[in-house]
Amino acid sequence: MREPWAWLGWLVVAGAWSWPWWTPAAAPLLAGTAHLCLLAWLGREARAAWAALAVAAFLLGAAAPAGLPPHADGSHLRGVITASSTRRAVLSTGSGQAELWFPDVAPRPGTRVAAWTAPASAWVHLPGALDGTAGLARAHRTRRRVREWVTLREPARQPTLDRWLAPWISRQEPRDAGWYGQAVHGGLLWALVSGERQAVPEDTAALLRRTGTAHLLAISGMHIGLVASAAWGMTRWLSRPLAALAWPWPGRALPALAACAAAFGYASAVGWPVSARRAATMVVAVAAARLLGRQAKLWTLLGLSAAGITLSDPAQVGELGFWMSFGAVAGILSWSHAATRWLPPDRPRWLGWLGGALGATLGATLGTLPVTAWVFQQLSPLTLLTNLVAGPLMAGVAVPAALAAGQLPGALGPLALAVADGATRLTLQVLGALDVPPWTPAVGPVGAVLLALVLPLRRWPGAAAGLVVVALGLRPVPTTLQVTFLAVGQGDAALVEWPDGTRWLIDGGPPSTRLLHYLRRRGIRRLDAIVLSHPHPDHMGGLLPVVESLEVGALWVSRPPEHDERAYRDLWTEAFAQHVPIRTPEDTMTRATLLHPLGGWTAEKKRRRVNEESIVLRIDHGASSFLFTGDIEAEAEAHLADSLQPVTVVKVPHHGSTSSSSPALVSALRAEYAVIPCGVDNRFRHPRPLTLHRWRGATVLRTDLEGSIRFTSDGEHLTVETLP
Repeated sequence: MREPWAWLGWLVVAGAWSWPWWTPAAAPLLAGTAHLCLLAWLGREARAAWAALAVAAFLLGAAAPAGLPPHADGSHLRGVITASSTRRAVLSTGSGQAELWFPDVAPRPGTRVAAWTAPASAWVHLPGALDGTAGLARAHRTRRRVREWVTLREPARQPTLDRWLAPWISRQEPRDAGWYGQAVHGGLLWALVSGERQAVPEDTAALLRRTGTAHLLAISGMHIGLVASAAWGMTRWLSRPLAALAWPWPGRALPALAACAAAFGYASAVGWPVSARRAATMVVAVAAARLLGRQAKLWTLLGLSAAGITLSDPAQVGELGFWMSFGAVAGILSWSHAATRWLPPDRPRWLGWLGGALGATLGATLGTLPVTAWVFQQLSPLTLLTNLVAGPLMAGVAVPAALAAGQLPGALGPLALAVADGATRLTLQVLGALDVPPWTPAVGPVGAVLLALVLPLRRWPGAAAGLVVVALGLRPVPTTLQVTFLAVGQGDAALVEWPDGTRWLIDGGPPSTRLLHYLRRRGIRRLDAIVLSHPHPDHMGGLLPVVESLEVGALWVSRPPEHDERAYRDLWTEAFAQHVPIRTPEDTMTRATLLHPLGGWTAEKKRRRVNEESIVLRIDHGASSFLFTGDIEAEAEAHLADSLQPVTVVKVPHHGSTSSSSPALVSALRAEYAVIPCGVDNRFRHPRPLTLHRWRGATVLRTDLEGSIRFTSDGEHLTVETLP
């Protein structure tokens, strides 16, 4: 890519990304930028000038978040919603910004609200996952949970799309035939033209995700390009008389202005998502180049648009939409001609179109693969084919027809809507036929960087394929015993890895897919055993996705589910469906010693029965030993205290509550390390000061303070480390 201005644009992005790991003040950064630009202008050596501009671009990007106002704070916030998506919204107040999470649907941008808030749950960050706290710090935002709120003022004007589609796609109660008005797939059509996905049926959204076509629901360059192209073509046709009168300049200027106005109007109507900002910026640049009779340099336009978005809204640098949007375009620019190079020069036109479409889809897939493999971990194996079908039908037929439905007079409006609905129905039928289980590529941040390096290797496809294999395939295999206590929030999850490759998972933390994604990033596709200490959500919630997605050798449980334990029954049923053997304390456990509950022991206090009957097991490896205690409390501890032997590492029972960790237990174990899994600022206020005092003889490690904690033992020496 021989376009230096494009590199300068991406250096601006890199400077903003460096926040908050590098947090200088804005004034010296701007002063340094100005001095370097002056040196570049006065310098006579071209390479030195470009080097100065490169450093200046980086400093300018770093100054963007540094110059933002401090975050808004307090329980009562009042301001204007500047951005929203589903439940999440950004509130701008007089003192800064706050990221609000609403109990249902967030208000539209432009709405003035007053909100009574509470601190939101702390961001759970497992090793190798995308750290959301960095994005909040870069945006100078505080994260709050909305308890109650009132609307003080509606947006000054409703989005133009409401007016465009209101005659034929009305927001009323759903009919038997579909969600909106006269369209069977009206909810999907509304999402296609407005980006609002609340009315898309969940089974339809899941189908789009599995087939790799969910990107069609996002307002992207496709939408902006369609509207701008339509405005350009129509205005050019209407301005032909001016060209006949020998007025060529108005004949060129009017179509360009119309395209820019249409692009900006559509982007404004849908709330200016980052993809719409990028596309609108590039439309303006291309129109300006056409007016000046020059050829637009797409890489330069892409880099400068990224820099412009970064400088105007530095928070976007950490958003997934930013990297997905720019990554897709970068991939298309790099690989769109890859398929056509292998075609004969005298190919028919349809074959050239097919090759170009496949190349563009391949490029968009490779450009978004770093984020897909790092965050979403789902990729359709037929994505080239599904996009080859869905792209023309949805972008070329459904979206234009839906946009035109509310504007055409008389019977043409319902006809256009019927065309859009029919194209959507046909697309979903084809996607249903091509619906196969998705691949699950998974990488960490280093792997994501390696995948991003594939884009410049378009001239060396073999090297690009090798880099993809290295990024997705290479995973370290432990040669010692490793026990990792994972920071899953207010809950328990521990991964035990033996030197021979055997892996156990003890508990699964709260409900989410974070644990599954972590295991995939580690390259773990099989667990030899899962041990569920007891069926409470903070220990069991993350296990269902794991059992559904990975191969499991056995599931150890304390007892079968009871009639009122629905979530536990779901896990039990899924284990049967996946042919996972279910073991209980009556079975023989190898590699570990199961200490409790044995011999049909039950708790006398029924209210605490589930905690007290937690599985307790001990793992010995040479001189190192580990005790996993679940959530046992005083009764079970008293039952076990006389039979327990000292251990090296103990998982403190029940997250450090005062109902556990009795003096008798602490005295019997004499542990060197006491690990307390608990969530940051959890509502139970775990661990309690009294419990910490009882474990004062051990080195206390907490997942809410240290994050995930890994112990490594070769049988003689034990080391401990915290994981980022």
